[in-house]
Amino acid sequence: MHIRLTHTLLVLALTLLFPIAGSAQKLTSLQTSAKGQGTLNVSDIDKHKITSVLVILKENGDAEITLYTELQLSAKGTWSIDKTPSQGIDLKITGGIVQGGGTGTGKLLLRKDGKSIKKLTIDGSSADGSKISVDFTANNPAPSKSQ
Repeated sequence: MHIRLTHTLLVLALTLLFPIAGSAQKLTSLQTSAKGQGTLNVSDIDKHKITSVLVILKENGDAEITLYTELQLSAKGTWSIDKTPSQGIDLKITGGIVQGGGTGTGKLLLRKDGKSIKKLTIDGSSADGSKISVDFTANNPAPSKSQ
């Protein structure tokens, strides 16, 4: 009887703890960068090749994005995560590449580790109506060397 009660309590404890242990860790801030390939298009006239990006997501909801082309361009805005983090991090761009009252939205997709950039896209317009788009895909991570 004692073994059955111990077994029942153990099963109950594991059942109660499993949802906590199995839940995804909530992202509160992030600083990450990646090398890769992409383009920054401004009204289909001005095109820049993106070689790397730096993304800083702050705890207060602010976002800073730096695009490395032949120039270094920045964007500022806010970030949020939908109920389904696998769908990416939503970005609202309010300054920088869409300066002067321009607006934009974007999506940051992370790799399975939840820390590395997989893809970054932004669509927006500047105050003068110029369309702006960013499409960046990070290089695949180097395979780990097992020794």
